[in-house]
Amino acid sequence: MGQAGMTESGASGPGTVQTGWRAIAQRAAAAQAEAEARHVWQVQPGEPIPFNHRWEHVCQVVGLALWLAEATGADREIVEAAAWLHDVRKEQPGHGVAGARAAQAILAASDFPQEKLPAVADAIRKHVGLFRAADAEPLSPLEAAVLWDADKLTKLGVQALMFNLSTTYAAFHTLEERRADNYEFTHKTLVHTVASMNTAPAQALAERRYRDMLAVLEMWAQEAHEGEVGVEVSPDHPGLSQE
Repeated sequence: MGQAGMTESGASGPGTVQTGWRAIAQRAAAAQAEAEARHVWQVQPGEPIPFNHRWEHVCQVVGLALWLAEATGADREIVEAAAWLHDVRKEQPGHGVAGARAAQAILAASDFPQEKLPAVADAIRKHVGLFRAADAEPLSPLEAAVLWDADKLTKLGVQALMFNLSTTYAAFHTLEERRADNYEFTHKTLVHTVASMNTAPAQALAERRYRDMLAVLEMWAQEAHEGEVGVEVSPDHPGLSQE
């Protein structure tokens, strides 16, 4: 389940532009991720991005999707292409539908098997939402189920907590606010995400990652309260915002 890298089979070298479908999909995903990161962090072209959250997420999804494809027998090409492009229109309302259309257009201009394009679009269209209805049947076809599971598995686990703490949202909150927000999100939302997994391998991994999250959050809460001795801080202390 290692992070997927930006590689493509065939000759390569300095200045070589890869033209296979995988490289084309990666470039589209990378461009979207960089544009989104520069917008949320308000950094100009050429300036370093503090944390490229979308690219980190997409690479995690690709790795998990390929692992699940191997474990379940899902079509590897469909799953990988859908994983690279699942958030290619993340900034748009209804990004699942918009992303499905964009992915078809991107892959249609490549060497990707054209007969598999509808399946890629279908998987991307169905991947949205953090959880599904309690009585919902597993998504079908299998490739759509795999993409949904891979996408949501990135929300679970210790690494997911680190991801949450690296975003622009977390940057403007105190440690206690970050802890409380993650605690609430984990207990009120992610518990339903775990129950919504479509495939057995994803379900097992989701349950393990969720347990790990709960353990870390519990340790965090214990440490946060160990130093509670009624510390008083002057409101005019340098660095404190004035209301």
